[in-house]
Amino acid sequence: MLSLDRIVKINDFMIGIWKVAYLNVLWIGFSLLGLGIFGVGPATYAMMKYYDRWLRCEESLPVAKTFWKFYKERWKQSVLISWIGLGIIFVLTINIFNVIEWYLQVGNVMMLALTVVGMTHIYNVMAALKFQTIREMVRASFMMGLGYLHYTIILWTVVISLYYLLSVNFISLLFLFGIGFIGFCISFVGKRIVMEFEESTEDKETKNILLKGESK
Repeated sequence: MLSLDRIVKINDFMIGIWKVAYLNVLWIGFSLLGLGIFGVGPATYAMMKYYDRWLRCEESLPVAKTFWKFYKERWKQSVLISWIGLGIIFVLTINIFNVIEWYLQVGNVMMLALTVVGMTHIYNVMAALKFQTIREMVRASFMMGLGYLHYTIILWTVVISLYYLLSVNFISLLFLFGIGFIGFCISFVGKRIVMEFEESTEDKETKNILLKGESK
């Protein structure tokens, strides 16, 4: 017989799967609500903010109501960030297929990889940390992506491999979880990175305060 503890864990696991699928549906719906270019950013922020509150802060929040609240929360900034990231990726992708010289193609591929790594945690930064300007958030995202490069590489290796297998064998699951599962993976990895990033930032601030005190 299953113990009560195992039943609770199985129940939590199933609720977690349901939340990931539900957040994916909400992400699609609210992205379309904003006609794509005005909806993808806020929908991604809302999804990542919910994941942060769920996974890092361990809060149990109503999904749809909370998603709508977060969708409106930092609408302008999330739209601008999505335009910056997607614009850079679009230009670099076009360059890869249009430039003739091999070294320019290699350069664009490297820049594309750098952009993906650097922008991976941008909405996680926006949701979990207290940066106010887009410049600060982009800088922090690049610091997290490059500073914890091994985490980022493992993250995208797992996501790409899993989604390839799903596209070959279980394409219906790909549509069911889609962006929702990618967001979950980024937030799951980002949970550890954010905690370490906050600790390192606090340590630097403490050292600066101590140094200022000693100089006086």
